[in-house]
Amino acid sequence: MTALAFALCVHGLAAAAPVAEETLARLAQMRALPTATDAQQGIGQRGELDAAWRWFGNHRLEALPVLRRELALELKRPKPSQLMLLDVGYFLRALGEPADTPLALQALLRIDPDGAVPKSQGGQLFRFVHAMARERDARLLPLMDKVFLRGQVTVLLPQQGTTLDETSVCIYLYGQYGSAAERHLRALLGDSAVVNRVLEVLMWVGSPDSVPAVAALLNTADSDTFARAATFLLRAGGLQGRDALRAFDPRGLQGKALEFYRQTAGQLNRVSFETLASQLSEQPDGTPAQVRGLDEAGARQALATLNAGYGSYDGIQPAAIARAALPRQVLIDELIRVRERSLLRVSAETLADVDTTNTLINTLRFRPVER
Repeated sequence: MTALAFALCVHGLAAAAPVAEETLARLAQMRALPTATDAQQGIGQRGELDAAWRWFGNHRLEALPVLRRELALELKRPKPSQLMLLDVGYFLRALGEPADTPLALQALLRIDPDGAVPKSQGGQLFRFVHAMARERDARLLPLMDKVFLRGQVTVLLPQQGTTLDETSVCIYLYGQYGSAAERHLRALLGDSAVVNRVLEVLMWVGSPDSVPAVAALLNTADSDTFARAATFLLRAGGLQGRDALRAFDPRGLQGKALEFYRQTAGQLNRVSFETLASQLSEQPDGTPAQVRGLDEAGARQALATLNAGYGSYDGIQPAAIARAALPRQVLIDELIRVRERSLLRVSAETLADVDTTNTLINTLRFRPVER
């Protein structure tokens, strides 16, 4: 090693030492924070925690080795600091290296779903789980079920002036798991405590695979469950969903359930590919515009643009994709991937775009299969 290189190395170590000391001091402050029992107390703590985040971010290269070491040590404790698991784990996931993912996941899995963090730091926990959900690790599902599916977590998006409600929060999380989430949620349809929210999420991430299980719920005495089941069959069930509603005997219905059925029954005979595709091209006055289907190259370009834009339909005609010169199943598969990619983007506009994608997918399920 040359004298210059040695001098630079010594200088780097000397500069890193104060950062390491300050990192340790901030972690000690994090551990010392009292347990917050509700969201209001959590907001007060969030300011201090966010200040630590900013400091770690401003000194990322020097802080990361300390954060990794200290989080690994914390995980060995019988009762690790829940705030440290949350904030240091999420920091490593968001601003660390790809190799930090397993350590961050260990931290997330050690968060107590019955503890203080879900009650006081629900927004930060949502962001951590959302960032990790793309890994599709099934070990996260029990935490998601307990905290979000069965809980009442809402998430403020302050820069956009909006709040994600409890169902929207679940859509962002389960929606990244693809068909595995649908199977998992379908298995919970028999649980009366969560059946309505499960149906609400399945409307966004489900498919005709769930039609038999959902159609069985049409015989429920709960009008809210009936309405959600019928809506799923219409919105996400494709031909199978329509046929399940047609086959349903409504004579046992009464009250709100009967009223809802009468409102939807009139639509059943009019549901077809042409009517649904025309609705995709409706103009402000309600009349459908004449939209030509994309050729194969144009369709692939539109799908690539959707992927690149995280599902934004800016400049893209959904009806042109519905009539595109690509096989129906190819279009459906690509749009499901677009939906999953869309849910990586948490914003006020995302779910509107996902709704368009889902409408397009369900429309394509009615398109005649190519010979």
